[in-house]
Amino acid sequence: MTRPLLSLTRNRQIGALCWTLVLLAQLCAFFFPVRNLPLPLRIAVMALLLGIVAVTVVTTLGFWTEKGDERAEENDRKANAALFTCFFLAMGALVLTLRPGAALTLTREAVVLLFSAVCLGRDVLFLLYERFGR
Repeated sequence: MTRPLLSLTRNRQIGALCWTLVLLAQLCAFFFPVRNLPLPLRIAVMALLLGIVAVTVVTTLGFWTEKGDERAEENDRKANAALFTCFFLAMGALVLTLRPGAALTLTREAVVLLFSAVCLGRDVLFLLYERFGR
């Protein structure tokens, strides 16, 4: 029995939803640390996050996704290029606002937040190009 394949758009929609959940979970972790929660609630939060991570990995790697056509590949390239340009401009603005000689340090939480924001942006830009692009 073969498993039905997801369309590329549906795969990216699920991926965007998962990355949004990861982003929201990380933002909640900044304000409500899990360490202070009772053990059963910590286990429930961990199980939920592991489920989100599993779905995110499956959609990101595209195990059960149909192959994209030329238009989808072009939209993927456009989304990556636009995301790189935004990231490049943001890093330039960050460098210009730092004091000379100041060090930039990122915590693990900030790296997870940035990574999930970049992945969410990639999926959203792809979906926008698929919907409104030519």
